[in-house]
Amino acid sequence: MSYGNPNLLAADTSTFENYTHNWTAGSNTTLSVATGQFISGSYSLRFTATAAGSITGTTPRVTGVTAGLEYVVRSPIRRNTTTAGQVATLTVTWYNATSGGTSLGVSVSTLTLTGAAPGWFYYNHPVVVGTAPVGALSCTITLSVSGLAAAEYVNTDDVYFGAAQVRSNNVYGYNTASIEQDTSGWKVDSGTMARGNWNLSAGLGYYALEVTSAAAGTQEIRTNSFIAITPGKEYTSYALVRSPSATTWLCEFRWYDAGSNQVGTVTQTPYVVAANTSTWVGVTALAPTGVNAAQCKVFIRPMATAAGQTFVLEDAQFYVSPNLANNLLSYAEYSTEGVLPAWTLDNGTSSLYQVTSGITDGLFALKVTPDAPGTVTASLDRLVPVTPGTTYQVSAVLYRHSTDAAQKVISSVRTRIDWYDAAGILYLADNPDQFYSTEQAADWYAQINTETRTCPVGAAYAKVGFEVNSGNPLVDCWFVDNVSLVQATSEYTLETSNEDGCVTLTVNFVPAVGSSNSNVTIRRMDESGKAASMRGYGRTWDLAPNPYSTIVVEDYEAPLGSRVWYSVQWSSSTGATKGARLLTQTVSAPVLADGDYAWFKSPGVPALNTTVMMEAPLKWSRAARSARYDIVGRKNPIHISGARAGRTSSITVLIWDPEGNALFDSLLDAGTPALVQVMPGYGIDGNLYVSVGDIDVEPLSPDAREDGWRWTLAITEVDRPDGGLQGSAANTWQDILDNPAYTTWEDLFNAHETWTSVLTEG
Repeated sequence: MSYGNPNLLAADTSTFENYTHNWTAGSNTTLSVATGQFISGSYSLRFTATAAGSITGTTPRVTGVTAGLEYVVRSPIRRNTTTAGQVATLTVTWYNATSGGTSLGVSVSTLTLTGAAPGWFYYNHPVVVGTAPVGALSCTITLSVSGLAAAEYVNTDDVYFGAAQVRSNNVYGYNTASIEQDTSGWKVDSGTMARGNWNLSAGLGYYALEVTSAAAGTQEIRTNSFIAITPGKEYTSYALVRSPSATTWLCEFRWYDAGSNQVGTVTQTPYVVAANTSTWVGVTALAPTGVNAAQCKVFIRPMATAAGQTFVLEDAQFYVSPNLANNLLSYAEYSTEGVLPAWTLDNGTSSLYQVTSGITDGLFALKVTPDAPGTVTASLDRLVPVTPGTTYQVSAVLYRHSTDAAQKVISSVRTRIDWYDAAGILYLADNPDQFYSTEQAADWYAQINTETRTCPVGAAYAKVGFEVNSGNPLVDCWFVDNVSLVQATSEYTLETSNEDGCVTLTVNFVPAVGSSNSNVTIRRMDESGKAASMRGYGRTWDLAPNPYSTIVVEDYEAPLGSRVWYSVQWSSSTGATKGARLLTQTVSAPVLADGDYAWFKSPGVPALNTTVMMEAPLKWSRAARSARYDIVGRKNPIHISGARAGRTSSITVLIWDPEGNALFDSLLDAGTPALVQVMPGYGIDGNLYVSVGDIDVEPLSPDAREDGWRWTLAITEVDRPDGGLQGSAANTWQDILDNPAYTTWEDLFNAHETWTSVLTEG
């Protein structure tokens, strides 16, 4: 489609394919539908001069006009002679009613018809670009041609009237952007310019700006009018260009004060434009402050290598840079438009990349080319001022490219924020979230990645960055766009309590409501790669219904002294369709200050968890599950075996205070499996889940007058038990006081029979 919006003219007014027309002939004019001379279909409308002079025809009233909207009108002309001096005039007359009413004015375009032979030629297509005035509801279109001899005729066909495709927020009008009517929006300081028949950009019509070089060297193409600007605002300009041979193009902002005196220039790094290839060029910059800048002109400068070379420009744009709201990064850093920000890369190089993907911003992105397969780490050089105690989110769109779209490729991405002090010295390097990995067979595959971090006290600046990873040599490059740093709420928090022996994960991120996010699975991942489903209150976070609110997970089973992280995966109810996911950073699990102590925990009732002193390391026994049978006539017996039984032992612990002794007794009352945790290097590796058998307890004092007890427990190792949590070890008296169900002690006593039930039930 040569114009981006529908033609508002009916066939009788535009293409005449019913062998009819509804135009009204003016003086000295006969109108008829002709065959054999057409642009589209089989017919065209012929204007025949009854005597020497001008011919004229007018359409019926065209309704559906919107006041203030810019329209484009085109009426191609075919001549049957090559009479010199003929001038075509295309006029749009605007009205304040759908029929009748008063004329509100006209929009006019004139064109001298040329051609060495009769026929349809692009340069004989007059075009009007005009804005419907205030109050306009309809219009008519009039075509007239002067300088015809008697019986001489011209034809028109494929007549168009429709809304101009003006890009959102573009300061340029349609004619300046598309050069569809004339070249009045532009000037050249060397060479010559003309409206040429080009269609570089879909929807912007049939014409573009042609500049023919007068000699080798820079061709100065610039906007005709000054553009008002605001100091300190960021602006972006683009143009789609084409060269007859490979050459470089420069784009510039030249800043002027209110008196049109130049006060500054910003020049983009040269673009290398391949021969006969439509390529975007552009520039992005902040309007200067402190120099009275009030106006701007855009200069686009191709480098000619000889005289007579024709350069083409279309789809020109100029607008306030559409940065993400509240982004602390500039638009150039956010979108890599017209300028390559200063990035420092490890194992890679960066460059500008031209891309329009649908989920990226603008027309360019940051291209990252790995030096070798593996991880590429990138950091924006600029230090961004931040406030301690404030939470920030870094976000980016990251695409990877594979040279073989048929093969599955694993690729991984993540973002990061590093903190710097007031002197610009690294204060705290990020412990980033885990890599978000995917395996896909596609030439291009995109991931949108975010991370939130709270600025630590002592930091004054942040540096944003990202890491991309693929060990597959098929991944030859990445591109990155939409990089932002904004204030935000933490997607999650992790807190480790040595006192409670717990890691608390609070998930603040709430995904969009939908079937792919209807359920949620949360797992702890440890350094060995093992995963464990997390327990929730009365449930296990394994395809559990999504509450679509903040999720709090208390993990009392994180192995002591280890490093762990958490995976949160939203999915459909069966888990077959994956939705949003959240992978946390690595966090240190709880530790015990004294390695002689151990945690005894109830996996389902954390309020009963307590520490005890180990009297001696464990000694294990593993019973055989085999038998030997003597066979008559055989020298040796037959050995029949099964898998050896699990580990059993007797564990002896010491408790020194009555409260701890009572709590330990309550833990054992239920007879459920227990979790034993000790610090690494003290005889138990990781988590030990045990079934507790017979128990012996004795006072440590000979006469039992001093506190202290020795507990001897028969234990057998078991698998990790299923089930959720009942209560929390973090409950305090404040929780009881805040509970509206307990206005008096009597209310509390009526609800619970024992202090243990208060601990476990709240």
